[in-house]
Amino acid sequence: MNLNFSLDLKLEQKLVMTQEMQLAVKVLQLPNNELKEYIEDELLENPVLELDTNFENKFDKVIEIYSDYDEEYYTDYSEDNEEEKISPFYFISNTKSLYDYLKEQLGYIPLTKRDRKIAEYIIDNLDENGYLHLHDLSIANKFGVSLEVVKNLISIIQDFEPSGICARSLQECLKIQLKAKGIYDSIYEKLIDNELENIANKSYDYISNKYNIPLEKLLRYIEVIKSLDPKPGCRLGNEDIRYIIPDVYVEKVNGEYIVRVNDDNLPMLKINKHYKSLLRNKNSEEYKYIKSKIEAAYWLIKSIEQRRETIKKVAEVIVKHQIGFFENDEYLKPLNLKTISEETGLHESTVSRAINGKYAQTPKGVFELKYFLVRGLNTSFGENVSVDILKDKIFEIINSENKRKPYSDQQIADILNASGVKISRRTVTKYREEMGIESSSKRKIK
Repeated sequence: MNLNFSLDLKLEQKLVMTQEMQLAVKVLQLPNNELKEYIEDELLENPVLELDTNFENKFDKVIEIYSDYDEEYYTDYSEDNEEEKISPFYFISNTKSLYDYLKEQLGYIPLTKRDRKIAEYIIDNLDENGYLHLHDLSIANKFGVSLEVVKNLISIIQDFEPSGICARSLQECLKIQLKAKGIYDSIYEKLIDNELENIANKSYDYISNKYNIPLEKLLRYIEVIKSLDPKPGCRLGNEDIRYIIPDVYVEKVNGEYIVRVNDDNLPMLKINKHYKSLLRNKNSEEYKYIKSKIEAAYWLIKSIEQRRETIKKVAEVIVKHQIGFFENDEYLKPLNLKTISEETGLHESTVSRAINGKYAQTPKGVFELKYFLVRGLNTSFGENVSVDILKDKIFEIINSENKRKPYSDQQIADILNASGVKISRRTVTKYREEMGIESSSKRKIK
């Protein structure tokens, strides 16, 4: 028997996740509301952590004027008009959901089968507050209809009770309610479009001087605005409400789009000086325990700051690529994790964690950051065309076809390829079905 023993040395590169790295990853992937809860738990668990009271908690200043605990939160602007205080709401069972109530009202509207299906889809996609976050174009593409059809159906739903429903933003929600009351005018328009934050900050003299409105008159307008309901969907049903707190604000300032990470509602942390002083005595019984707690506190504070910087970097790249969407309501451009990774210098997995479950409050409404990542296909001209544009082109081709001899999916692919868009028949079929458009045999008119 021949036994040989040998020693082989291998050099391997491995990524070992330290506790600090695990904490950074965990903090990064938490959305705003969950991070707030996590920080509050850590404040209870770690005695060396404390609130930094030098920072003002500015949580949602605009909505602050609609305090959830204000007894006048749901009252009408006219205390003397008892009829206006009576709403159809008060006669609805608490067990009926917002969606049931809206579909019940939809039943009284004469619509085609197709339009009713689209309207129900819109209602089903309202959030718990009654807001619509789907883009009009995405709805149009899904059902293969024009934007005018979608806009008309949204307008119909906005006339339903509760007033303010199906808005795309807080501003639109308030305007719908004022129009329903028949009192909307140019002053309300200016205040709602431009001055909600100043109203929240009670900068009444500034607003009065800016628009040359007598203070007494301005205050009457502001009282009406305060009486409106910013979350009309919350008044129906007894389900738990899940609020979306934006992780990012995208604001247009002096003609430029600025990204600001929302940490207004997050507790600001610091390490207690008393516990720091105890580290001077390394022989004390508490030294090892306190040292570990201070290190944990330090890494938590550092991880929160890293999260803020990472999300800001990622959001800035998104805004840069999708500037046409914000400025001119254009289609979203193709954008993927790899592109963001290359431009930020972050790993793709880090980018993925930074956008997952995170929301941005923008001038166009509230969107999940993932919404801005769009698939694309290459053209013979070296451009990258977004799926939304391709779907629109497919829709235009089908819309202009001879209904007695409609195009097959292969013919549509050939037309697009001839125009420089590289696309297969199978992909055309996939996008056509996603838009809810029937096959050529079913579209054919005899």
